[in-house]
Amino acid sequence: MNNSVTIVFTTIYDPVILGEYYDNLSKFGHLDQVNFIVIPDKKTPAKAWETCKKYANKGLKIDSPSLEEQVTFLKKINFDPELIPYNSDNRRNVGYLMAMEGGADVIISIDDDNYCLSNEDFVGGHLVVAEEEHEFDALESDTGWYNICNMLEKLPDRPTYPRGFPYYARHKEETNSQIHSKGVIHINAGLWLQDPDVDGISWLVNPVKITALNTKEVVLGHKTWSPINTQNTALRREVMASYYFLKMKYPLAGIEIDRYGDIFSGYLSQACVRAVGGYVRFGTPMANHIRNSHNYLNDAFNELACVMVLEDLLQWLTTDYQFTESNYVDAYISLSSALQDQVEKFEGKIWTDGTRGYFHQMAHYMRQWAKTSKNLL
Repeated sequence: MNNSVTIVFTTIYDPVILGEYYDNLSKFGHLDQVNFIVIPDKKTPAKAWETCKKYANKGLKIDSPSLEEQVTFLKKINFDPELIPYNSDNRRNVGYLMAMEGGADVIISIDDDNYCLSNEDFVGGHLVVAEEEHEFDALESDTGWYNICNMLEKLPDRPTYPRGFPYYARHKEETNSQIHSKGVIHINAGLWLQDPDVDGISWLVNPVKITALNTKEVVLGHKTWSPINTQNTALRREVMASYYFLKMKYPLAGIEIDRYGDIFSGYLSQACVRAVGGYVRFGTPMANHIRNSHNYLNDAFNELACVMVLEDLLQWLTTDYQFTESNYVDAYISLSSALQDQVEKFEGKIWTDGTRGYFHQMAHYMRQWAKTSKNLL
């Protein structure tokens, strides 16, 4: 079966990565199978549309809607444009909705600094999420957590953890076991060369470079977790009903949050994958992550409130919350309501009325996302 694939990213730069993807799709025979959705923002230069047109003329299928066209599309599908702010990587939500409406079987989310490798079939690697039920070994950890950075060769060779990995679960001895399983991969998270996706604190105190992948794949068992981001991540079509990228830029306990919208969405979606009986895979295909310029002190500051929230939220989500639904729309709506109730029970400095209000609003947005997705899927 020639599954249709849509690759989505948002950018405020000239999307030069399209050249790498054009070469890769041409080399491995996926040009006719793949559509790109490039979502511009208010800061995106006119050059971006010129680059999209350049590769469209060469045979790469690309949609790059103007800001006005994006608003028109959102109104057409009855999704409030106000729920997707400008000047934010939250704009990728527009692309996700367009991919759903377009009928894509597989949606791949990338960042505009994720370059595919010339010697690896990028789309072919991600098509594992289009496969039917098959056998594999699933990894279970006695801690309930698996550090995917252990799959990577690093310079210098020292422990590091992916962005979103809870601090309470770090620096513990993991005893892992392999359980022969049979199932369907619903999310495939490819990893990275050069710059790993770690948090600002790690970039400040423990910077590393990635030189190679030492383990081709790890499929997580249903009792073991690791963060999922929007870099080099593929999802089966139906999973998108649970993959709303949460809004950032809210003040939590006086700190304006940022850079964790995808981490929140990844954990919530991962919970829904388990509810419907699917699996999450990490490993190939790799992306060459050549980071855009960052101020790591600012990153660490803007991430801090999210880090603190996750310390409580994840202990509840990964150990206490139980699903009763078996499809993505219902599971995500149920999770949104449970999240709204649970944040009233958390205590600590970070759990102000403003923080609880943020999650109440996000729960409302999650329900709107699920209802719109139901109409598109």
